[in-house]
Amino acid sequence: MLLNVIRLSACALALLAAPAAAETLEELDALAQTSQDEALGIQLAQQQAARGEFLDALATLERVLAVHPKSDPARLLHAVYLCRVDDKLGAAVEFDKLRRKKYSDAQWAEALAQCGFSEAGN
Repeated sequence: MLLNVIRLSACALALLAAPAAAETLEELDALAQTSQDEALGIQLAQQQAARGEFLDALATLERVLAVHPKSDPARLLHAVYLCRVDDKLGAAVEFDKLRRKKYSDAQWAEALAQCGFSEAGN
């Protein structure tokens, strides 16, 4: 329990240290460092997307996927955000890489719907 509290505290501090958008080399380094941790990188990308910064969120997720290529949560989010920047072909490629059985029917349907895809085919 204490270990989880310490880890969550460290995650929160790392996110606070990461700038919203990198303008200097130091800020870019902080973003890159945050993206090394799968959970922190995904959380940062979600925060960027919530501010409408989808290109920044995609870049963050691409850094996460470079370090954690088998991260299904990062890949699913990457697919959805690709749709948000109107790259449906890129999103379809990402969906094809995912293992459908890892998601509930509702999660999968919601992700596909955000891209305008149907279960029957993209």
